[in-house]
Amino acid sequence: MQFIIHKDAGNESLILDGEAYHHLFHSRRTKKTESLQLRNLRDYYCYTYSIADLSKKYATLRLESKLETPSQNPSKGHLIWAMIDPKIIEKTLPFLNELNIYKISFFYAQYSQKNFKLNLERIQKILENSCMQCGRITLLEIEMLENLQEVLEKYPNTGVLDFGGKALESSLEIPILVGAEGGFSPQERELLKSNPKYTAIHSNILRSETATIYAMSKIL
Repeated sequence: MQFIIHKDAGNESLILDGEAYHHLFHSRRTKKTESLQLRNLRDYYCYTYSIADLSKKYATLRLESKLETPSQNPSKGHLIWAMIDPKIIEKTLPFLNELNIYKISFFYAQYSQKNFKLNLERIQKILENSCMQCGRITLLEIEMLENLQEVLEKYPNTGVLDFGGKALESSLEIPILVGAEGGFSPQERELLKSNPKYTAIHSNILRSETATIYAMSKIL
């Protein structure tokens, strides 16, 4: 764990409880004399706290100092991802977060099952846990869009990962769209016919989640 995320990091005092408390004082056996590094993911400060009081269920922390740490590796890259099984999305998110991409826009493709729903509170928790492990100090932005038509209205210059395109280029500065399992329907291909098309050269047929990791790691 590189730091602890707490929404009130920066306050002169705060209460640490729940999972963070259990991990630090039950699993890691943190001593009362140790200092703790906290972030709120809203600014670029790392806040150092001392443990003022330790009870059986929570710890009271006091602010000792703060240090501004501007990001040396600003997040970039925008993935537009057709909805697939939320369980698969949740398993893939930490990998994408570690790659330091800036944003993921989810939408329902024609081959997406409409009963698939993302639990945004759970997604937030997964991303926060990933940030604490990999050291990312800005939160990956999540956006929900209704369908491909809305995607293209908002991001008309989107590139598409599909068969028959050219190789993905490094440092490509346009959003990259990845379809659901089964790819794109004929109607969606018609909508996308004017958008630049890219292909995973020398790869086999990729699952949707594999395609997202390939695309983002390739352009970054």
